[in-house]
Amino acid sequence: MTGNIRKKGAAALAFVLVLSAAGLSSVYGALGIETGRNCSLSFELDGQYEELSSTPIPVNLYKIADVEETGEYAPLAGYESLDLGTVSDSTTAEQWEAFAQEAVSLTDTLGTEPTAALEIAPDAEGKPSGYVGDLPTGMYLIEAETVQTAEYTYEFAPYLVSLPNNYYYSTGDDAWVYVVTTGLKPEQALRYGSLTIQKTLTSYNATLGNATFVFQVEGIRDHEQVLSDVVSLNFDSTGTKTVDITGIPAGTVVTVTEIYGGSNYDVSSSGTQTAVIVADGEEGAPASVSFTNEYNGGMNPGSGIVNHFEYTDGVWDWEQQTDSSEGLDLQPQTSGTSGQQESAGQETSANTEIQQ
Repeated sequence: MTGNIRKKGAAALAFVLVLSAAGLSSVYGALGIETGRNCSLSFELDGQYEELSSTPIPVNLYKIADVEETGEYAPLAGYESLDLGTVSDSTTAEQWEAFAQEAVSLTDTLGTEPTAALEIAPDAEGKPSGYVGDLPTGMYLIEAETVQTAEYTYEFAPYLVSLPNNYYYSTGDDAWVYVVTTGLKPEQALRYGSLTIQKTLTSYNATLGNATFVFQVEGIRDHEQVLSDVVSLNFDSTGTKTVDITGIPAGTVVTVTEIYGGSNYDVSSSGTQTAVIVADGEEGAPASVSFTNEYNGGMNPGSGIVNHFEYTDGVWDWEQQTDSSEGLDLQPQTSGTSGQQESAGQETSANTEIQQ
């Protein structure tokens, strides 16, 4: 029996070593499994993302199979298509991942309620951890819910874990372990937000024609420039207009400077303003800055045009814009310097032509 059990579980341990998420046991041992004995499962984080240490993470456990004394898995009703009987010492990490994904699909289809639920949160010493006890032996699907912080979204790969577990290949001890510790494998993605630039013109001289106002927009995040662009607003009367720039990484400190308003219009508010980008959907979003101009009695006609360039799939498209009120979308942006924005397969840049 010992030989059969060891052979059955070899790939499960390989999966743990590859994914380092304390996932699956190798089903072997000198003695048979005590199938009537309860197990416990503890969760710990590896500290890869510091802010997760203070972010509660809900976790659901779904029992999908029983385990026999010999280490054979018997899928529960509804999970029969999970061919766990094929597990051997040649089962790869990719195959274990496929098992987990299929288990997720079946669980969703069945509408299965969690066998147990817990929350990973800081303990008394500030260390993120979670615990659940009194779990019957068997194979479990572990699903952690997606969580969000101010600047990031964290998703967690689902995986399978066997209770009890066995660490023969890492420790040389083939005793069954009924008190099991595992972890999570997070994937981090940036959140994005928007900036609204508001311009109010309180007085206007129609004989001079349209009044154009141009703004330089610069963004710094984690000491790196992630935004550099030029936008404009064109007025043919008094009033308020806005331009929205979307797809800016949350946490970016944006500085907006009015670099042109003609000699006939004075800025009655600060000519340079800053804002911190807040993720869409959060309180305080979108970030905004506002400028106010008034006619100063001058008689110098002037105009401005923004040349907007967009690079997509090897081709530059050029467009002259006298007004940016339709907005700009920068997402998904990865980096940008010297007046250019870079995204997945796309770049944008702009410059300004002024006549006065």
